[in-house]
Amino acid sequence: MKKYFWQLMLMLSVFWGSLTLVAHAENLNYSVTADLPKNQITKKVSYFDLKVKPGQQQDLTIRIKNSDSQKHEYVVSANRAITNDNGVIDYSHVNAKADDSLAFNLNTAVSKSQTVTVPAKTTKKVTIKLDVPKTAFRGIALGGINVTQVGSTAKKSSGVSIQNRYAYVIGLQLQEAKTVTTKPVMKLGTVKAKQINYQNYVTAQLKNTQPVIMHALKVKSYITASGSDKKIASTTKEHMAMAPNSSFNFAIGDGSQALKAGNYTLHLTATASDGKYKWNFTRNFTISEQKANDLNKSAINQEKQPNYFWWFVGFGVVIILLLGLIIWLLLKNRRQHQD
Repeated sequence: MKKYFWQLMLMLSVFWGSLTLVAHAENLNYSVTADLPKNQITKKVSYFDLKVKPGQQQDLTIRIKNSDSQKHEYVVSANRAITNDNGVIDYSHVNAKADDSLAFNLNTAVSKSQTVTVPAKTTKKVTIKLDVPKTAFRGIALGGINVTQVGSTAKKSSGVSIQNRYAYVIGLQLQEAKTVTTKPVMKLGTVKAKQINYQNYVTAQLKNTQPVIMHALKVKSYITASGSDKKIASTTKEHMAMAPNSSFNFAIGDGSQALKAGNYTLHLTATASDGKYKWNFTRNFTISEQKANDLNKSAINQEKQPNYFWWFVGFGVVIILLLGLIIWLLLKNRRQHQD
């Protein structure tokens, strides 16, 4: 039952992603469907969910429907799924760096990117060749077939052209075993200070080292100074997911605080599959003076730390003025008595 639930979630994520793209593209006038083959595991879905054998070769076909009154070109490419830094499975990255734990790279098993022309008011069939490696693989391989229209509408604003690109994505999931029993395993990679969109965070690299999707991921984290229990920054996120054999940088903090050099400790707990799997990590790390200064200089919208030097300067000026006023009053009073 749980297997069908997560298959439904995969279908909805791909469909909803496509639906969102359609809703935001004013002139998106094409659609894409998959011709599901006989080795399709789940029948009533819109993506490829295939049971394959080592060394198997197969042609996968999709159909591009051009609803426009003029012909268009479309780029068709298949990509391995990754996990983006929002904790979302992403099928759109071409040639993304593979995680060290990856045994079967889906990118090497599908034909290269191709450009096809579809006449106006026409549907065209496109073939993607699948070549499963002869060496057996366990778990699942996950990816997506992206279809992007060439030369999407460019909007002009104040003399600047902005190129909008939208893509349909059809999921592609492969497995050799009838039932996948592989369990997810999380490992903690590098912990460091990092700038994201000109805001400063501490990021923890989280790695799913197994060929299985990590569902319902929740992460609770906080940072303390080394040897202290006081929380300096904390972040909790849930409803995330991770692609097989992938990693992402989990950001801790709200981006508003200036970084301070020093020794720190990360405390992080992650759970998946509604708490069925759990991992605890504690890691010491250091932010150098140079790193903190470099990131703080280019950061925006961060809380400015008080500059006590200018407080002392201002206080000194006030003291001098008061002393000057007292001396002036004393001198004035002495003259009056002499007169």
